Amino acid sequence: MRAPDPIVIPWQGRRIRVRHDDPRLRPYSPGAARLRSAVELASDIEGLRLVLATALGDRYRIRVRDDGAVVGLWRR
Repeated sequence: MRAPDPIVIPWQGRRIRVRHDDPRLRPYSPGAARLRSAVELASDIEGLRLVLATALGDRYRIRVRDDGAVVGLWRR
């Protein structure tokens, strides 16, 4: 089975690539809209980790690369 396409979200003049394993998470799905809204609240990388953990709760394991360019989400 092929992994779903990543979602690209603009953030502070750059792009965040969200890699995931959830086939229901598509670029225009409600889950992607929730991700975009959460990312808008973050002002730095630690804030990005915090808002994603808050917005997504326990549904996903979250990993944010140190430069913030890639976010990984894996279903629990």
